[in-house]
Amino acid sequence: MILELRTYTVNKDSMDSFLEHFEKISIPLHAAVGIKIEATYVNRPQNEFIWIRSFENEEDRAAKTKAFMEERANRNLQLGQNVAKMEHKTMEVVNFEQTTFS
Repeated sequence: MILELRTYTVNKDSMDSFLEHFEKISIPLHAAVGIKIEATYVNRPQNEFIWIRSFENEEDRAAKTKAFMEERANRNLQLGQNVAKMEHKTMEVVNFEQTTFS
């Protein structure tokens, strides 16, 4: 499994409108092309929206990212208007024999 950790620094005083747009526009768009959003977080003191999306492998990510971009264009959607900075990290799951950590 491939995970993308995405951190968006949202423009000052725009977090609530960003979150509304993400919920109403971005989540359905991701669902339409089969991209799973694993988690979402807000760090309000730093104006950060942090989220994780997942893919089965690199081929799945390439295909779904292409489908996402095409669907966004077909719907004539503008995304990231309230975002000052975007950071993306690609991660993979590491499975250890021990399933709980102390």
